[in-house]
Amino acid sequence: MADSIKEKGIQRFMTPPNHKGFSAKKLFDENGRIKWGAIAYIEKNGGGPEGNHTHSDNHIFIVTDGEVKIVMGDKEFIVRKNESFFVDGMVSHSIWNNSEQTAVVIKISTEGDGLL
Repeated sequence: MADSIKEKGIQRFMTPPNHKGFSAKKLFDENGRIKWGAIAYIEKNGGGPEGNHTHSDNHIFIVTDGEVKIVMGDKEFIVRKNESFFVDGMVSHSIWNNSEQTAVVIKISTEGDGLL
């Protein structure tokens, strides 16, 4: 069964002091040096790679629309709009659309060995 990252105590939206009509939430902490970033549109039933994979880069996935399922080893995690998830590249992983609509995900690849 997939775990929701909402169950993991991820921060909610808040209004910083001296702000008006402004809400924000922290998506991730420091996780090594950013190498590159991309935006992905994952169609219904889309994702990959099939069979999972590993590599030296880590990923921070930020879902801006829809919902995805991230498979890491034998665990699955559901990441929804306005949530993020860190993937250690050396752990077998893949990402899949988990909804009826196209999911939009920003992927940031980093060096480093810190987990959220």
